[in-house]
Amino acid sequence: MNKYLKIVCLTLSMGMGFGLSNIAKADGHSVMFASWGGSFQDALRTTMLTPAAEKLGIEVEEDTTNGIQDVRSQISAGAVSWDVTEQELSVCETLKQEDSLEPLDYSLINSAGIPPELINSHYVGLLAFTKVISYRQDKFGDNGPQSWADFWNVEKFPGKRGMHGKVNYNLEAALMADGVAKSEIYNVLSTKKGQERAWAKLAEIVPHVTVWYRGGAQSAQLMRDGEVDMIHMGQNHVGYINESGIGVNFTFDGGTMDVDCLLVPKGAPNKDNAMRLINEMVSAEAQARLVKIMPFGTANSGAYSVGILTEDEATKLPTYPDNYAQQLVIDPSFYIGQLSELTERFDMLIQQ
Repeated sequence: MNKYLKIVCLTLSMGMGFGLSNIAKADGHSVMFASWGGSFQDALRTTMLTPAAEKLGIEVEEDTTNGIQDVRSQISAGAVSWDVTEQELSVCETLKQEDSLEPLDYSLINSAGIPPELINSHYVGLLAFTKVISYRQDKFGDNGPQSWADFWNVEKFPGKRGMHGKVNYNLEAALMADGVAKSEIYNVLSTKKGQERAWAKLAEIVPHVTVWYRGGAQSAQLMRDGEVDMIHMGQNHVGYINESGIGVNFTFDGGTMDVDCLLVPKGAPNKDNAMRLINEMVSAEAQARLVKIMPFGTANSGAYSVGILTEDEATKLPTYPDNYAQQLVIDPSFYIGQLSELTERFDMLIQQ
């Protein structure tokens, strides 16, 4: 299999321009993009990359990434080949703090419709995915846990529980269960006293958790097989479980939202084309096309008003305005520099 997959653009004759937005083009004719591969990257290609290549009159080459070390190794070797890559929010922030990213040119990237918390000087949100409190209807009907306080209430909501087997998201959930407002979560966690409050609350639920799962597919299987009655799991998996004929309900209240971002590695060879590609990928139309076939949350709220998504499709997605307001956007800065220490304490707690 070739290392790079190429999207070959249409050759255009003179006089067949694409409109005013495409008059100014970079000198180069290509851009290299890296994402996670598989069916997800196939969806990106169909909904975002191919339309962008055709509109901009450039060639979009593709590679796949395994995460932060791929970016670091290219930069340390002085051989940066990627112009744009999709990475997790925590990776984007870490690379920014390491001075490993090019600043984004917002004169070329239209950020209208993207929430301020997803716009950064060196990266911008591409899509959102949310872990929500989900429960089986054959156990609770429509009256399952509707908040983290409910999830912690083992007397009112008895049953087998599943939670994410990493420290990420769990300290936040514990504080929400303890009555801390979403807007104050990271202010509380910024203090030693606040962290101890979170650990104490988390310790209350640990004896009642049946499974600490590691991957999204595992969480869906646990629900599908009835090994748990309620679980903190990816919202995008709920629809797939329901399609199999097993009724699962969920609430966006207290959802923990994480984000994948687009960034330009420092030293990228085609920076102008990188900015233009990013601009196309975060446009309302491209975002709507993607979530039409994959139920993630759009970074651009304008996607809900361009006529691509039905009202029913839109209201089920995590960044639909009414849903977005109920969730906590994870702050990657909290974990940077202390993730190993927090993970060690978390692992000891859940193994007791």
